[in-house]
Amino acid sequence: MNMDMIIKIIAGVISTVGFAIIFRLNIKHIPFAAIDGLFACVVYFCCLEFVSDDLFIANMSAAFTAAGLAEIFARIGKAPATVFLLPGCIALVPGGSLYKAMRSLLIQDYNEFAAQLLVTAKVGIAIGGGIIAVSIIRYFLNSIKNKNSKSN
Repeated sequence: MNMDMIIKIIAGVISTVGFAIIFRLNIKHIPFAAIDGLFACVVYFCCLEFVSDDLFIANMSAAFTAAGLAEIFARIGKAPATVFLLPGCIALVPGGSLYKAMRSLLIQDYNEFAAQLLVTAKVGIAIGGGIIAVSIIRYFLNSIKNKNSKSN
């Protein structure tokens, strides 16, 4: 990990905490949300650095991590998982590419608009896919647990 990556991870955690404060997250849940955002950022940057430079893989892995931790923190903090998931994923939101897409549209550079819009959609789908994957796994594990408790 280089210094640039560490600064970006710190900025991601700060954005997570800021988002949690703006949306009036309970003070006892903010540390969990910050940890969620921290791990999401670390996974994102480690995937880009060591696994693949594909944004789809990095964002899906980071969202999967954030959603998994949100489920764990939901049990610990006795709150819905979305309380931890939304702030935890905020650093992954593709604001830069969306801004570039809209700017390109305004200056009528339609090729750049299409390219940036594609990047934005790709990242959005990856984030959604990571979250949905954890939800499916949780549903599957809950159904096994319920089946076992009914048979006893």
